[in-house]
Amino acid sequence: MELVTLTIDGKTYQAPKGMLLLEFCASQGIEIPNFCYYPDLTSQAACRMCLVRIEKLPKLATACTVTITDGMVVAASSDEVIEARKGMLDFILGNHPLDCPVCDKGGQCELQDMAFRHGAVYADYEVAKNAKEERRLSPFIAYDEQRCVKCYRCVRVCEDWMDVHALTKIFRGTKEVIGFYGQDLHCEQCGNCVEVCPVGALLSVDSRFKARPWDLREQQTTCSFCADGCQLKLGVRGNKYVRAASKDLTGINGEFLCVKGRYGGAYISNPARLMTPLVRQGGELQPATWDDALATAARLLSEVHTRQGGRAVAVIGSSRLTNEANFALARFGRALDTPHIAHFRSVELGDFYAHLSAPLATHDDIKQATLLVQIGGDPTEHSPLTGFAMRYAKRKHGARLFVVHQRATRLARRQADVFLHIRPEGESAVVRALFEPASLDTLAALAGVTANDLHALREAIITTERPVVIVGPEVHGAALRAIAQLRLLTRPEATVRLLALADDNNSAGAFDMGLTVNAAHLEADFGQTIQAAYLAGADPIGNLGDTWCAALARLQCLVVSELFLTETAKLAHVVFPAMSYAEQDGTFTNHTGQVQRVARVVESGGTGRPDWLIVQSLARAMGLNMQAKGSASALLGDIAAEVPGYAGVSFAAIKQADKGAYPLARPLAAPAELDDLQAALREQTALIDAQAPHNRQIVQMGEGLFTRGTLLRHVKVFDDAQPFWEAHRGEWEALNLEDDFAVAAG
Repeated sequence: MELVTLTIDGKTYQAPKGMLLLEFCASQGIEIPNFCYYPDLTSQAACRMCLVRIEKLPKLATACTVTITDGMVVAASSDEVIEARKGMLDFILGNHPLDCPVCDKGGQCELQDMAFRHGAVYADYEVAKNAKEERRLSPFIAYDEQRCVKCYRCVRVCEDWMDVHALTKIFRGTKEVIGFYGQDLHCEQCGNCVEVCPVGALLSVDSRFKARPWDLREQQTTCSFCADGCQLKLGVRGNKYVRAASKDLTGINGEFLCVKGRYGGAYISNPARLMTPLVRQGGELQPATWDDALATAARLLSEVHTRQGGRAVAVIGSSRLTNEANFALARFGRALDTPHIAHFRSVELGDFYAHLSAPLATHDDIKQATLLVQIGGDPTEHSPLTGFAMRYAKRKHGARLFVVHQRATRLARRQADVFLHIRPEGESAVVRALFEPASLDTLAALAGVTANDLHALREAIITTERPVVIVGPEVHGAALRAIAQLRLLTRPEATVRLLALADDNNSAGAFDMGLTVNAAHLEADFGQTIQAAYLAGADPIGNLGDTWCAALARLQCLVVSELFLTETAKLAHVVFPAMSYAEQDGTFTNHTGQVQRVARVVESGGTGRPDWLIVQSLARAMGLNMQAKGSASALLGDIAAEVPGYAGVSFAAIKQADKGAYPLARPLAAPAELDDLQAALREQTALIDAQAPHNRQIVQMGEGLFTRGTLLRHVKVFDDAQPFWEAHRGEWEALNLEDDFAVAAG
């Protein structure tokens, strides 16, 4: 990094050459007001609030667009500059409504702050007020255009961060407003435009008029949805959830959140939450005390366990429970001596981790990659922060992107340098070609791609300095094990990172804690070898289909711990009311191998208990010795001592870690025998139907983002959005792959 000398207000500084003047001043505590500047967005120079005088320039310059050069002399707080800023602020206020008392942004509005600190309203501008009614852009976002200060942060976020281009500038002069194409906002509904809006022009529908900023108690925690593990702040008024936000550029996600993270948290305070234990009496679930419910569950489970042994009992946790809860569940299963210690998942993380030859890719690794290879999966729809990091690598560093997929994802259509559109199950043929170049032409035909594209993919992986390879659930068996061993192909000096996209927020943690069996494979055993089951946070009927209804009905005993009376819970003999992640302390492990904090911000409204405490109480009632602990931090201490890779983890260590994410020391596997890998891949590729046609349908926006599981079924704003999504889904159904590429090319 080359340092140069510059002078600001008579003081000399050393600064990196080429750094934005505004960013350097901020790093030195020199305040330069601005609206349109925002970290990681293209410079705009729209608000003109950051005006400074730079020696030898004929007019005032915008600090958000000027880069530092050697010998630069800057006046950042002269009388001339101060008056110019006041004039610009006066111009901005010329058409701004005086509705601060009823504006939801009041108390955290950048325009308010700017007016108090830098303003002196001269009221020199007489313009017709752009008085318009507030309107809904979507079920999630409201827009009051007369409050807009024309900073265009929202437009640039939609373009730079999201690659959606749903928002734009329309009209000119004092009539200019933010607009969009069509009748409503057709986008991912991420709400990042709302997050970066400095005023009350864009607001979240679900939290409007519910609280003032000073009424809120906020707590940093980790999102409870996808496996990326974004950090967010939950805002609570009294003891009720109000909103989620991502502020202050903290955490692994900065200020990025997806639609689920930003708008999906209202289930925490949903009145439909289970408030008391339920016990089946006379064929109906009836309210009971904790003592009665624990005694009944202990008796029913013990009867099966005593009569038929541990193999007759299944303990099934969940990828949305904390590490501490899943660790306690695994202990419970071992105390019962059952081999059925499980959770539901679609990715075989065990195969991947057992053969892992390079460290897991963090989101920072993805952002710094020179080559990105995505085989299967759809980060945009199912792991949005990973998709954001991939777009960042393309935008900021020009990373090459290869996408191997059976369908045209948005990343494949809009970002990929090379899209290998494979036929069904063609992933294994592509992976085999990487390890068996002599058969590359044959395997290209088998996968349904060109040999040139497949050769380019292999050469890129072998020669690139910083490759990151990301695989989705379509990659399984021998192909997944081979990708985990990709270090066999790359240069010794290359920095290789690998990532298997997992399902839910704690899929990786659930596996690490000992819930290693895939519960999806146990369906046929229910009512056969398995006669009793304890399910915590799992709703197979609601999420996987009615076939599980028959499977669970065959059990002699079903005990469920849940937040809501799910379809699965309705069949149970005993139901325990659990706490949500917002009501307890603990940890989640994301699929990049980072442990993050879950912190209590809401007091449980009923008699709910954390899952780790429920299972420990049940074990005690059954007379089992499972080394019960009395707090989440004590359980985390046991996790650090007993779980491979978790040594040293603690609440304190997480707090001190970079971005509040404690990196796991996940062990790496020894190199595999190439002959063995090739033989296994040959068996898998033999199952490909070489005549199978390609899937020509594109991946529609929202296929993953807008799906609703156990939690989102209890969020009102998602209920309101369902007709909106259904209406837009029809717009995409007629599009096929060729049409979409033709539009993009045009």
